Amino acid sequence: MNTIPNDRQKLRVADFVKVGNFPSNLSIYWRGGKSKKIYSHYLPDVDEDPRPHQGRCKEGKGKRLYRESSMGTDNPREAMTNAITWAKKDFKELQGEWTDTQMKREYSLHKYWENWSFREFEKPRRNLQAERKFKRDTQLKWDADDWGVRHQPWSLKSVDEITFADFQDYFSLLEKRARKKGTNGSGMKEQQKTFIRSLMKAARIDFPHLQIPEFPAASRQTKQVIHLNHQQWDLLLRTIKEACDFAVNKELTEKDYKSLEWTQFNRENQRNWVDLYDALLLEWFFHLRSEDMYRLKSEWFHDAGDGEYECKLEETKGNRPIHITRSFRPDADRFMARMKLRRPKKGYLIFPEMPRPEEGGAENKVRNTLNFLLKKAVAKCLPDFDLGLKPWTTIRHTAFRLMLEDDPSLWVGHKLRDFAINGHTSPDQLQTTYITPIQSEKTAKETRETIRSKGWSTKGRVKV
Repeated sequence: MNTIPNDRQKLRVADFVKVGNFPSNLSIYWRGGKSKKIYSHYLPDVDEDPRPHQGRCKEGKGKRLYRESSMGTDNPREAMTNAITWAKKDFKELQGEWTDTQMKREYSLHKYWENWSFREFEKPRRNLQAERKFKRDTQLKWDADDWGVRHQPWSLKSVDEITFADFQDYFSLLEKRARKKGTNGSGMKEQQKTFIRSLMKAARIDFPHLQIPEFPAASRQTKQVIHLNHQQWDLLLRTIKEACDFAVNKELTEKDYKSLEWTQFNRENQRNWVDLYDALLLEWFFHLRSEDMYRLKSEWFHDAGDGEYECKLEETKGNRPIHITRSFRPDADRFMARMKLRRPKKGYLIFPEMPRPEEGGAENKVRNTLNFLLKKAVAKCLPDFDLGLKPWTTIRHTAFRLMLEDDPSLWVGHKLRDFAINGHTSPDQLQTTYITPIQSEKTAKETRETIRSKGWSTKGRVKV
């Protein structure tokens, strides 16, 4: 061994020890400060590093980390001898840990994700768009940055070793992420719970008696949804009529509609305002979801007689059954007759010139254009109104809320059930989201009027 100088902060062992089997980058170093103890570190060759992500931090996105330890001496020569012994032992232990991890991983969620996702992705979906969406959303549940299941430490355990505590940690991560957006993440928790349970059920091929651990409770956070009142709704429609020079009030043929002012370089053009108006009224009468708007086709709507128009949504969310949606408002026939006159007999209703995803177009262009125009119109006529993060969903909320305000008979029994089914939602959702707030507001108003009518408001009144 060559003479070792004492005036350097770091020494490479291979520069002084010429024989022996040890890592070429093994070094000893002084940390400084009061302690004179010498430390050693090395970095396994990247092709031989048995650690997850070859020792990279930040889930494989950061730099590779050294293995290090104190050599228990302040003598450089002794430290180098100790370093060689320690590095050999440490690397052997790493390899043993790797072997154990690999054995566990053989029966981890990673294995069952591969098997389950292959089967699920091969199942036929209603259409190409539904297939793409399912694959995209499912893949995100597995490998989304930070919160995807594959990035969780317990995903590498053997499935029979996953515990309730693992799910507690995971739900805490989901909630922390959701809090930044102002929610408690209940929807995401339920979504991931269902996904994880599907993977663990797939593991029963190897573990027939596998008991899936309980999940932490995912309490739902209920809050008042944003909606327009009747006056605001009427003002919005009038603003859009003005923007299209009242073209929506005219008996336009398909040829007339195509002749309206339009350019692909400016979304605020006359024909686009007509499309926004038609989309809003379709939402008003048929309680559609935002994702339905780009799918709607002329042939899905037909006159069932007696002024009743029906919509047969032939492309539904996921693989849900197709059913007829009817308008619960009596003035749908007048609008529908006029709108159908300016639309093609077959083909897309809203922005028909815009290519759909299956035609090579952008997936969300129809929705994004509707939201853009809607924001412009609201900013003009209701500058203080906040549409929220999902503008078109606010319109859906408006259609439900005002319908339930206009007809309280829909609040109970089979009418509530029928109205919920017609709008692709549930009675519980209508009760919680709309009916309960309406009842609360109504009770407060009636109480104020009672107090005022009996003259109680002057007794014990707080001066303001």
